[in-house]
Amino acid sequence: MGKGISLENLPVDLQHKGVTQDESTADKLSQLPYERLQAVLDKVPEEDLEVKKLLLLLKKPEVVENEDVQQRRIRLAEVLMTNKTDPAGPESMEDLDTEEDDEEDDDEFYTPATSELIFMRKSLVKYSLDRSQKRLQIEMQKHQNFNARQELLSRRAELKRMSNLELAGSQLISTRPLSAVSLSPDDMTVATGSWAGDIRVLNSQTLQPLAQKLDPHKGKIGAVQWHPESNNQIISCAEDGHIKNFQYSKEEGEIKLLGDLVGHERRVSDVKYHPSGKIIGSASHDMTWRLWDASTYQELLLQEGHTEGVFSLSFQCDGSLVCSGGMDTLSMIWDIRSGNKVMTLTGHSKPVYTVAWSANGYQVATGGGDGLINVWDIRQRDGGQVSQILAHRNIVTQVQFSKGDGGKKLVSSGYDNLINVYSSDTWLKVASLEGHTDKIISLDVSNDSQFLVSGGWDRSIKLWN
Repeated sequence: MGKGISLENLPVDLQHKGVTQDESTADKLSQLPYERLQAVLDKVPEEDLEVKKLLLLLKKPEVVENEDVQQRRIRLAEVLMTNKTDPAGPESMEDLDTEEDDEEDDDEFYTPATSELIFMRKSLVKYSLDRSQKRLQIEMQKHQNFNARQELLSRRAELKRMSNLELAGSQLISTRPLSAVSLSPDDMTVATGSWAGDIRVLNSQTLQPLAQKLDPHKGKIGAVQWHPESNNQIISCAEDGHIKNFQYSKEEGEIKLLGDLVGHERRVSDVKYHPSGKIIGSASHDMTWRLWDASTYQELLLQEGHTEGVFSLSFQCDGSLVCSGGMDTLSMIWDIRSGNKVMTLTGHSKPVYTVAWSANGYQVATGGGDGLINVWDIRQRDGGQVSQILAHRNIVTQVQFSKGDGGKKLVSSGYDNLINVYSSDTWLKVASLEGHTDKIISLDVSNDSQFLVSGGWDRSIKLWN
């Protein structure tokens, strides 16, 4: 009897083709890795943010140089094939997560507060309670003395006056679009910032230049604002990721740098003083908004929550809440005394570029890339949307409530070259101001609503009264 052939020595014909087959065995075997990759790729999320999260959980680089979104999905699929991990199904996250990951997640969302942050929050409790008590006392007094006929006549007269606003002055002041304008607390001066990175101070009535600083930032300036209790301190933010604090000297006609707030990893698109003037808030494309000590420039809080860049933020008049608007189409309201998110406002189909609180303390307006303005009442916890205004034919770049009358008017600007004025009683448009020859980016209304200033792509600042 002859010897048998061992399994290792068994001949294999890789070039064999069946009677009805066009491909050889070798051809089919070569396709198996591709077919398996395609099967895994079909289960990989299409959202780039989810792909990055999975890569991070697998301890792989989120981004590789010169890699596009589809190449990143393929790289994730190859990693999952190697690790034999199924990206679909309820067990997938359990496959990836470990107790160590859970602990890291807890650390991310429950980072112990610093002593400076605790002190700030304690001081804000007393500050906001005092402010809200005074505001409510004034509202109660108004309610007791309310005269319906007198109030109606007063509002009609004010709205008629606002509808008669006219262009009173224009000044070309930069080589690139004017991206930020801000009136000083006494309304006597206006600070501006542009995409050229320069900051200027002008007389608000004549638009005569008073001071300038040509190179404080690298890249587009996102916002400028005066200190709420000072006519000589200005903060700004820009594309370079920096926030800067300046002192304006009227006598010397100079703008001097006082300090630099560094921490954001990407473009800072908005910066605001807290009503107390002791805290600075900033919004950035690094998907965070932050709080800073206005005197020491120390970072007090880094807050995550948005899934894309944060473009705008606004403090409520009592100082207890802040509203953030994001590129993820969401606006979020946070209690900065506790650090908790108290509401998520959904109503835009495109990024939220501007948010503003009313002086009444309970209404907030949001404007987005969809041309809409949504007005919210935070006293209604089931969503709270009061009205949706079809405001502009393009992006809404800024919304602002009138200041000295409790927010009876809402003013907006947009990429359709218009400034619109709305009544907060009915949210109907009472005026539309035309004068800019290109897109409008920023505006500010005086404390008594007697005039407003605006700036935009035509590189000019305009005065309306």
